[in-house]
Amino acid sequence: MIRVGWRCAFVTCAWLTACTDGSRAGSAGAMGSASMTGTAGSTAATGSAAMTGSTAATAGASGSVATTMGASGGSGASGGAGAVAAESGGSAGAAGASAGAPAGAADAGGDDAAADYPPLAPCTAPSVSRLEVWEMQVVGGTQVPATGSPLRSVGNGYELVVTWTLAGVGGYGTANAPLNNMGQYTSGANPAQNAVDLSSAPGVFLEYAATGDTYMQIRTGTVPHGGDHFRATLPVTGTEVKTITLNFADFRRPGGTTPPGPDILKDVFSFTFVGGGTTTLTLRQVRVRGFVPPCN
Repeated sequence: MIRVGWRCAFVTCAWLTACTDGSRAGSAGAMGSASMTGTAGSTAATGSAAMTGSTAATAGASGSVATTMGASGGSGASGGAGAVAAESGGSAGAAGASAGAPAGAADAGGDDAAADYPPLAPCTAPSVSRLEVWEMQVVGGTQVPATGSPLRSVGNGYELVVTWTLAGVGGYGTANAPLNNMGQYTSGANPAQNAVDLSSAPGVFLEYAATGDTYMQIRTGTVPHGGDHFRATLPVTGTEVKTITLNFADFRRPGGTTPPGPDILKDVFSFTFVGGGTTTLTLRQVRVRGFVPPCN
């Protein structure tokens, strides 16, 4: 079951070595479901995506983002200590509440999922939900921004905005966020030593916008690369920023029929947002109940 609410904006992301098996978001089988309710928000235009609204987000967030091309590493994990805000609600109780919903089922509820995720104390460095490190890549196309950080200031925080323009079949863009803020390319981190346990959480809450084919992968410390990761499709929102809860029970491997088990959810190294086609992705929140990323 997936719940969705409305706002205005857009975001895009990319990460290294995604989907080398050539399968894209739409082929993942039962990827999840969504329902949406609307509230107005501010918007901005980036790359080829047009947005409606009254305000434009300011650009120029620097900091802990590496742009990686091929197998080369970027530089730049930075940041400072920040107080960790306590998350309310715990993570065990809701773990199976909606796991049995069939793909495509719509929840008529509103945007109440956001109430489960109180604001986090920000890190010193720019971040999205305290995720400071974003390793970016595009294969078979172009990426904007081509280098530097995809984070920009918006309101009192930051959002990620990236546009991937893909040239043809086999192209993709990735925005990879190591959950422990220790990137394999930015920090030389060993994925197996920086995985986190999300097995008691029901799923991931996103505030996002996507203008085209986009999905999210769960990458593990054991298998941090390749295309055979559990994934869930992000419904296209156009330029509208929405909130959505992707239940882990709805994630599937490409062509698979079973959800990720404890062996996967106890070994999560990163979330990777993949553009399987030309798209502009905006991310404002990436939250998992009971988990607070450490600031660098």
